[in-house]
Amino acid sequence: MLEIIESLIPANIDFTTALLIIALCAFIDILSPGVLAITAYILLIQKEKLTSRLIIFLLSTQICYFMLGILVYLGVGSILGFIESTSNNQISSWFYTILGAILVLISFYKPKKRMESRFWEWLPKQVSIRAMIVLGIIVFAIEFTTALPYFYSILLMDGLAFNTGLSIITLLGYNVLMVLPSILLLIIYILFRSWIQNKLEKLRTKLLKAPLSSVLVGVAVIGAVLFNIGIRGIL
Repeated sequence: MLEIIESLIPANIDFTTALLIIALCAFIDILSPGVLAITAYILLIQKEKLTSRLIIFLLSTQICYFMLGILVYLGVGSILGFIESTSNNQISSWFYTILGAILVLISFYKPKKRMESRFWEWLPKQVSIRAMIVLGIIVFAIEFTTALPYFYSILLMDGLAFNTGLSIITLLGYNVLMVLPSILLLIIYILFRSWIQNKLEKLRTKLLKAPLSSVLVGVAVIGAVLFNIGIRGIL
């Protein structure tokens, strides 16, 4: 992996072009199914302290990515060698494949009437700060081996001899762009809090009134998407 990434790094480019390439890599990394899924989950179930919970989750994932970026920048060869060996095991791809298959199988279950009430009672109504930190670390642990644009950007900065201060600032900007959709959703929520809370409350009510079989259809769709993501990574 290290050799392939290095072979794609242009030899002679100016500073502005390098920043544009890094920004493009960050936008490619925006499509994180884990971050987007948890963001949607928090918006749906968290009625109070939604802003703080989402910020804690995003900070947890991006602090992990930032620390990894610094480690890679300081020791490119050895750190990327470890990541390559982890990536070769295709941990994240197998995780999504297995989870997707399990969700699809669960969707075939025919729930009984008593099961529906128990299911809705079982769902958490709030999430703690500790749970957000754990979720952030789990999402990072699953997805970091697939963040090839991130590692490419770090090697590009190293190859062009960016100074340490500039590299750290660039990494911070990259991490912000990685979670841009979640940040935009949070900003929209803050600006239109009452209107969005009203819409979310109606959506929660509809979900609670919906038969469990309808939820299982959604589970099947999510499972199929995750299975597709995972199997493409394996193949």
